[in-house]
Amino acid sequence: MTSRDALNLYLETTHTSAILIHAFVVDVAAGTGPGIRNHQDAVDYARSIVHLDPIFRQKLHRYPRDVHYPFWVDDPTTDVGSHVFVTTQQPGETDIVRRRTVELSREFFDFRTGPAWQLHFLVDLHGVDGVPDGGTVMIAKFHHSAIDGVSASDLISRMLSPTPAEPRPSAPEVPAPSTPRALAAVPKDLVLLGATALRWATRKRPTAPVPRPAAPGAVPATRFNGDIEPDMAWDLTWFDLDRIRRIKAGYAETTVNDLMTAIISLALSSYLDEHGELPEASLSISMPMSTRSLTDASTANQLTPMTVDLHTDIPDAGQRLHAIHASLIDAKEAVVRSASRTGPPHPLTAMPSVVVPIVGALSPTPPEKPTTSPTTTMLSNVSYGRGPLELLGAPVVGCYGVLPAVRGVHLTHSVRSVGSSISMSVASNARAMPDIEHYMSLIREAVDRLEREA
Repeated sequence: MTSRDALNLYLETTHTSAILIHAFVVDVAAGTGPGIRNHQDAVDYARSIVHLDPIFRQKLHRYPRDVHYPFWVDDPTTDVGSHVFVTTQQPGETDIVRRRTVELSREFFDFRTGPAWQLHFLVDLHGVDGVPDGGTVMIAKFHHSAIDGVSASDLISRMLSPTPAEPRPSAPEVPAPSTPRALAAVPKDLVLLGATALRWATRKRPTAPVPRPAAPGAVPATRFNGDIEPDMAWDLTWFDLDRIRRIKAGYAETTVNDLMTAIISLALSSYLDEHGELPEASLSISMPMSTRSLTDASTANQLTPMTVDLHTDIPDAGQRLHAIHASLIDAKEAVVRSASRTGPPHPLTAMPSVVVPIVGALSPTPPEKPTTSPTTTMLSNVSYGRGPLELLGAPVVGCYGVLPAVRGVHLTHSVRSVGSSISMSVASNARAMPDIEHYMSLIREAVDRLEREA
């Protein structure tokens, strides 16, 4: 495990979750078979796909006192049955999807029990928004230390492929050192860290002018940026993707991601304005950008955050959307420039395992009522494309994700699309947003507004 991946393990708390949730709506009635009905059906399905990726058979090998970074090692005793779960809807339980999604987002993995994955099937659903009558929701749960969102979406695309999929090639096996050898290497690792830090501090600065960073600086803090005890609120809304594309087409050169970001900007500013809390200065949003095509890395997490201006100080919706479009381009170009720069490695890349928990413990927490924040909110956007996905012969007709709120950023958005469906889910803290259903209505109103003004 690399230092970047291990951060997701070492620094996970109730304030900052490293759980990945990818969920899929299956129209069982439109399929060719009965689908998943009970635990044995779920076990049989899991056994049919575990060959697709090493994540399904690898457990965590962790060293005492974390004297070395953990290893993922093959576990021939993995019990598939203990990783799959089937839940049947109770009469009148129309909030089952929301309830189970929140519960699963709060439940951390016990790495002592085996690999860091679970499949949950909510079966025979009725009266649930976005789910066909009698349908199933499959919730795939992973840990960020083992896989990032892009790799998880690739894996699930292969799991749900209508045709047999190829397994991911196994990486060359790296033998885990014994505990005494790992302990003996700690002094050498600390010396390497010191040398790397010295090289970084004395590196030659570029003489040519460096382009102005595209990311906005600190923005005014909102009710979502203080230090609040965890109290997860989560909700979900659905849109027709063809409608979203038609709206996007009314604003020249913009993308679906631009449009969804503008929808968040409009809903957020409306919500804060209703509470008399909308700052005059613009707010910002952080979103991950894949660096797979930019770097040659072995880490499981190959994403870097980029911060984008939401232009909440522009009243006109269309002008705001075009401004967001330009800011997204600038932010992406800034990430590319940063990845292409040469020079000594950053000290974080040479940090020994024993140092990481200490750095995490010493990291400052946001004040209870800050005046500024690095970003206002967050967004994760994953598309599964137009191609068909299916579960045991039944078509996937929708998908959604969860981006957990973290300490200092208590409002996050997850956009997922597949086929002709696109969803937006919102995670927040009930103390900061006690009326999340109203915020979802503001998101839908923002879509209507952009459609009217296109």
